[in-house]
Amino acid sequence: MKFIPLYDTIVVIKIENDNKIGEIYVPTNENNIIKGKIIETGVGTLLKNGEIFPLIVKINDIILFKDSYNVEKYKVDNIEYYFIKEKDIISIIK
Repeated sequence: MKFIPLYDTIVVIKIENDNKIGEIYVPTNENNIIKGKIIETGVGTLLKNGEIFPLIVKINDIILFKDSYNVEKYKVDNIEYYFIKEKDIISIIK
């Protein structure tokens, strides 16, 4: 399935792992922090003057984001897609 997100919307799939990044353990209980891979991005944030400010993140970036009320989810063929905004991203993992 191909998504074409609008403006600053980002499509992410969850990466299942042992909740460890390098030597740091990421809590998965009450913080609801998710590690994911960006599969699609919009063109950028629409500013009040009509210009578009490009996104910092790119396709295939690995990110951390918090599963909150801002996050929309869509499940197809046992794959859960998360639709988030760039401002909801906690960190890019390199």
